[in-house]
Amino acid sequence: MEQQEKIALLTDKPDKVRAIWTDPEGQGRNLFARFKLTLKLDARPEEALLHLFADTSYQLYVNGNDIGSGPVRFDPRYPLYDTHELSQHLKPGRNVIAVQVNYVGHKSFITMLSQAGFMAWGGIAQRNGPRIDLATGTAPWLASEAPAYRYAAKASLFLKAADLYDQRLDHTDWHIAEGGDTPWKPAVELGNQEVWGALKPRSIPYMSGTLLQPERVLHVLPLAQREEVYSFSVPMPHVNEIHEPDQNSRFYACTTWIYTPEACTVTMGLYYQHTWVNGKPLEAGVPSQVHSMRLNHRVQLHEGWNYYMAAGEALQDMVHHYLALPKGAGLLVSAERDSGCGTHFRRTPVLAHEVYDRLLRSKLLPYSPEDNLEEIGGWIPVFADEQGTSPQMGTGWDCYGEPWEQLTPNELEGHTFHQEDYPEGFSVLIDLGMTRLTRPRLLLEGAGGAVADLTYSEHLNADQQHLRHYHWYGLGDRAIGADHQALLDWRITQPRGFRYLQLTVRKPQRDIILRGLELRSASYPAEQKGRFHCSDPLLNEIWAMGARTQAVNMEDGYTDCVTRERGQYIRDTNIQYHNNLVLFGDHALMRRCLELVGQSPDTTGKFRAVYPNTGDYTISDFALNALEGFGVYYEQTGDRELIEQYWEAITRNLSWFHELADERDDLLLDSEWDVKRGVKAHYGGFHGDLAITDGYMDSTGVHCVFSCTYLIALRWAARLAGVIGREQDQAELERRMNILESSIRRVLWDEDKGCYSDNPTRSTHSVHASLFAARAGVMTEEQRPRVMRHVKEDLRSLFVNGYGPEQGVYVSPSFSFYIFEGLYLLGLADVAEHMMRQGWGWFLQQGLRQTPEYYDLSLSLCHAWSACPTYFLSKHVLGVHLPTVNEPDEVILHVDTSGVSSAEGTVPHARGLIEVKWHKDENGDIHYDEIRLPEGMRAIIR
Repeated sequence: MEQQEKIALLTDKPDKVRAIWTDPEGQGRNLFARFKLTLKLDARPEEALLHLFADTSYQLYVNGNDIGSGPVRFDPRYPLYDTHELSQHLKPGRNVIAVQVNYVGHKSFITMLSQAGFMAWGGIAQRNGPRIDLATGTAPWLASEAPAYRYAAKASLFLKAADLYDQRLDHTDWHIAEGGDTPWKPAVELGNQEVWGALKPRSIPYMSGTLLQPERVLHVLPLAQREEVYSFSVPMPHVNEIHEPDQNSRFYACTTWIYTPEACTVTMGLYYQHTWVNGKPLEAGVPSQVHSMRLNHRVQLHEGWNYYMAAGEALQDMVHHYLALPKGAGLLVSAERDSGCGTHFRRTPVLAHEVYDRLLRSKLLPYSPEDNLEEIGGWIPVFADEQGTSPQMGTGWDCYGEPWEQLTPNELEGHTFHQEDYPEGFSVLIDLGMTRLTRPRLLLEGAGGAVADLTYSEHLNADQQHLRHYHWYGLGDRAIGADHQALLDWRITQPRGFRYLQLTVRKPQRDIILRGLELRSASYPAEQKGRFHCSDPLLNEIWAMGARTQAVNMEDGYTDCVTRERGQYIRDTNIQYHNNLVLFGDHALMRRCLELVGQSPDTTGKFRAVYPNTGDYTISDFALNALEGFGVYYEQTGDRELIEQYWEAITRNLSWFHELADERDDLLLDSEWDVKRGVKAHYGGFHGDLAITDGYMDSTGVHCVFSCTYLIALRWAARLAGVIGREQDQAELERRMNILESSIRRVLWDEDKGCYSDNPTRSTHSVHASLFAARAGVMTEEQRPRVMRHVKEDLRSLFVNGYGPEQGVYVSPSFSFYIFEGLYLLGLADVAEHMMRQGWGWFLQQGLRQTPEYYDLSLSLCHAWSACPTYFLSKHVLGVHLPTVNEPDEVILHVDTSGVSSAEGTVPHARGLIEVKWHKDENGDIHYDEIRLPEGMRAIIR
């Protein structure tokens, strides 16, 4: 057979390929299934290609070797498949191809509700034998459920459920050729084979997989049980699920009795809830400075049994009830006032909304000890062995003894934690030095009967020993070791973003050896080619800070942050693409992101702000920002095909804004459209700059920034319409542009102030209004000098108080991209550089190595839409303006700086590196010491 025909047999997707699972439905929350295909080969094959798709994610093994994971995030209507070459992993004799698939099946900002399923095809070309078919539906794939993955809460509203892995319920040899203990059955074809659209090949590379090394081990501490913590967890699977609203209420209540041999006052640690002791409500507690998600209460107990009741709402899709009491005070907890009964609490069942509203909503709290709640089926006992399953709560409330050993990162692997030294367990706190996105793997020898928690954060609490978690965002995974297994080999099934990682092992039954803690990068494998150095050391550090941030926030999409969300937002994507242009020169990731944007419109036609996602997660100005993304991408790549493919979606998105604009003759946009129309979107209507000082920008009514954003979108759309030959569309867009440009100038220009106002009432005059007018091409030459004076006056300091963000800021770091762009358009490089030195210099003063989302440093500390100074420094201080599709051979060199006397660096381009070095002489004139361009390109110096 000819080689080309042979490859086609291995590559083409046959019609007979079927989606398989362990049952015909493939429905449920956070499902796991495993698939295995056993092969016998006479020799290592010449070629072996496996193409596979899984909803939602997979991990592929061949003969026990970890081959890779995927697929990329996708809209189920437009799924992408992966391809792996397996020949180097196959051997003569028996071989096993094994795949573990996880279907998310709940709300996240990365996935969409569809159906669990797995498809594979391809083949193995043997040297002296027939081709082996790998297709699901024809090849004898076996399937098995994976009960070792127990129900766990979501880490946040935005991410999938955490891992709660119980090795005691697992067959750990399931993916190894010699293993045969797993209860395998023939895979089942799914009843609905049409839930996914036509599969297309993956268009971006696999994630990096580079092994990451910790920077420091901050502590190795023994657990010390200074408190008795009584806890339980109850699944609330439909909380925060817009797919399945109103299936159960958030309400829960529990009761117990607390015994004390004599009257006393104790410090009681509680989670967020309403609490009564002996019928009296506890006063508001004081947040712990050490333990996350904990309020400390001083509580008076009388001698004997004291009646305790708590009630509250589930904050995520699981209730965690934790109660901490001092150890050694003679206190006992029993739901039956009997220390030997083994029942710690009584709790309410999970109730449907209708049942709660009808039977309990009007019932007065607290319930009396005699109330059996027969109307809802009675109380459910919580036994002593039903401990809470939250790794964040568990490690967050742990107490530690004094350290007696300190390890370096190189000493972790192979270290033995002797049970006599750590009888209650131990904590190891690791610092990566900055936030990274990893796929962790933990190997513990001797962990049978122990519980291992991996928890993650960007923040430490006040004692520098505990990670900071929030009820709305806390990352943690848990594994329970099996006595019959010598080794706990635990791979976290999803990437984790963090700076600090805490390994906590509790209740060891023997010495435990840390055989490995493997952290592999799950970020996009872009090579940094951009370089920047100038005469100002502070600007050099700011550039590098942005570069570190951007590298981390590229995954299978440009993500807002790799920690709490990992969502692909339109505005973040646009800003990060600019950063990427001067750092990596990659275009494949932006193309993939724009494909998702084009697939994202909700029922109104607007692009969703974050995608893949469901529901009306639209932000009006973000939907307009999408046009800038399509436009800038086209200008850099000339990819006309993408614009044609999504032109209908682009025009539908704009049509919604046309309709809003047509409510007024002047086409200005009303920022309060959602309020005035009675629309309650998940993310609201118009965002603008969310993190600026109150009162600086009036965002009510017709709004300058919103209207200018619309005009900018119209300009890009008209440009793209011309590119693909849509003359009629272009003419209509240009008609609107002319009306809107005139209206903004006429209605929003304040002649007395000499600047643009935020709205027609002229109550505020933020720099945003004037700089957006500049960006939109509205500002006249006569207006320009007056606006420059206004902007320079307002931005004498980025900070309201002149020296720090404590009293507020005039521009948030996340919105600064647009402000910088406007400043450079006006020729205010001095103001732009002052903003960078003041704002990003403040970040560096705080010890940050990456750019945070806002000046509130309790939030995300690695947000790439705040990394935009990197782009502007390369473009304006180094002076490299990248070629565009109209002049693909021209590199414009134009230095625009006020405080820099020399600079050198590189900017990547598809045809090679652009290298520039310049200095200023004593008269301030610029001299180019070096210009190196890719072959066939020329420099235009301005």
